[in-house]
Amino acid sequence: MCKIHTMTKNHQKIRIKDIAEMAGVSAGTVDRVLHGRGKVSPAALKAVEQVLDKVNYNPNIYLSAISIRKHIKIAFVTPHIKGSQFWEQIHNGFTKAINEYNMVDLTTEVFTYDQYDLYDCRTTYSKVLASKPDAVVIGPTFKDETIRLTQALDESGTPYAYVDSMVEGTNPMAFYSAKQDSCGYLIAKLIHQTTPADGEYALFQAMRVGDESANNTIQRKIGFMDFFHKHRLGDKVHRLNFSPLDGGYNDKALAAFFAAHPNVKGAAVLSSRGSIIAESLKRIGINVNITCLDLTADNIAAMMDGRLDFLVGQRPNLQGFLAVETLLKNLICGGRPEVENYMPLDIITRENIDFYKEYYVQNSTGGVEINTQVEK
Repeated sequence: MCKIHTMTKNHQKIRIKDIAEMAGVSAGTVDRVLHGRGKVSPAALKAVEQVLDKVNYNPNIYLSAISIRKHIKIAFVTPHIKGSQFWEQIHNGFTKAINEYNMVDLTTEVFTYDQYDLYDCRTTYSKVLASKPDAVVIGPTFKDETIRLTQALDESGTPYAYVDSMVEGTNPMAFYSAKQDSCGYLIAKLIHQTTPADGEYALFQAMRVGDESANNTIQRKIGFMDFFHKHRLGDKVHRLNFSPLDGGYNDKALAAFFAAHPNVKGAAVLSSRGSIIAESLKRIGINVNITCLDLTADNIAAMMDGRLDFLVGQRPNLQGFLAVETLLKNLICGGRPEVENYMPLDIITRENIDFYKEYYVQNSTGGVEINTQVEK
């Protein structure tokens, strides 16, 4: 088994010979530990691993990739990138990982589907299986469809990793995601703390073809409602489905909603589409506190304009990078990583958004664009 360590700048030039001297063993013993071949005594193994941990040594995935002389094909299957700045950032993370591990003989195939259409997702998943990849990164939306896909991958022995959410009842190599029920609970807490005591709350959810909610939205909604039930406020939460594509429909639906619920003072959108609600409320002249997810360009612009109060960030670039890195290291070096990998949740407001400029840039016209060069 190949144990991966991250190399720090202070130890970029450390050699196997140096490790051997520090551990009091031969260079051959160090080589056997690094590459998982041959017999090594328990004492020697412990001594070498202690030194590796101390110096943060990288046993050189470059050489490992060359030595196995294996061509690797990774498939990426996520919701469409176009029109979704969140998924664009996930794919930026994929690209960064591919560029960083450019010594690997690697090809990639990108499959995307309409995240609001269960049937399009089903068709796209079938194309992924037909391509017979060596590994798959999955951005799941529909739970049952994803379970069927991963059962087929399990049968063929194809490793896979998730970004954005974990699907219960499946066996990924790893997943990289916010803890979605905690995310929903946090959003509920934020809008509760900023809504007048006598106010009520709105929960807005995007409509989907196929009558099935997104996997991550289901988990967020559980956490969101847990907060309100805990505080005995469940009867003050009113729900409305909105269109991610039809602004005219939203204007009419929101106008009718607020006419029926005039005491709603705080609103949550359990996705990255909060700017859609903010724009519609601006057009119909209604002002409420809004909290949603993700540092997309549209959400950042809405926050800077005073129309969004809180954003909860999930670090999508890092999710994408780590998912690819994990699969490559497994395919090249073997071993199993940690399965559960939860991202920190960033609470972003107008007061601290400038500290997140690594994620976005302002263009010459004053608009906002997502920075595609975010570092790991």
